[in-house]
Amino acid sequence: MIVYNTTYHVEEADEQLFLNWIHEYLIPEVLKEGTLMNPRLLRVLGYHRDEDEEGHGASYALQLEAEDTAALHHWYRSQGVKLNKELLLVFRQRVLGFSTMMEVVES
Repeated sequence: MIVYNTTYHVEEADEQLFLNWIHEYLIPEVLKEGTLMNPRLLRVLGYHRDEDEEGHGASYALQLEAEDTAALHHWYRSQGVKLNKELLLVFRQRVLGFSTMMEVVES
């Protein structure tokens, strides 16, 4: 089993819009094809030493599961690229993300 994790950093002013977009658009679109499953959205907790620092916002991780890397690569080519473009169209640089693939070793 492969876990596909995308971590997003969202500007504070766009946080609620981003959460709505994830729940109402992104997750339903991802699940349509049936390749990725078991979505889980997590808020990333952080430590800020200086509350006056710039760069405030929130970070979230969206985790999905795929049977194997071949299935994930197929999904990314057929659907993931389009969804990434949609994210950029809606949020521009106000939401930044990076993705990682992880293999489940034990559960």
